[in-house]
Amino acid sequence: MTGAIRGPWGVLLILVNLLNAYIAYGALMVQPQGAWDDSTLTGIGFATGLLMVLGVLTALLTLIPVTRRSFSRWWLAPPVVFLIAGLARLQYIDHVYPAGPGG
Repeated sequence: MTGAIRGPWGVLLILVNLLNAYIAYGALMVQPQGAWDDSTLTGIGFATGLLMVLGVLTALLTLIPVTRRSFSRWWLAPPVVFLIAGLARLQYIDHVYPAGPGG
């Protein structure tokens, strides 16, 4: 891959990782007021699901320049971190705020 093509890939990956960081901030920093706060719990669940999907898509998108050896393997670290953070947050919410008998 030439230097002319490497620049747009880098800009694209930086923008997608910034979007992931924004979604991760919202998913990780919002705290529900209690187990009864269904709207916040639903929002956190949606944000973590979106974070995991975007983490996988970003990792797949990052594989293209990494396999062509135009970017180092370290470019794969942020999408994997976002994927793991989303999965950990979802597991934490399910453990701390379990669904009641009607949920």
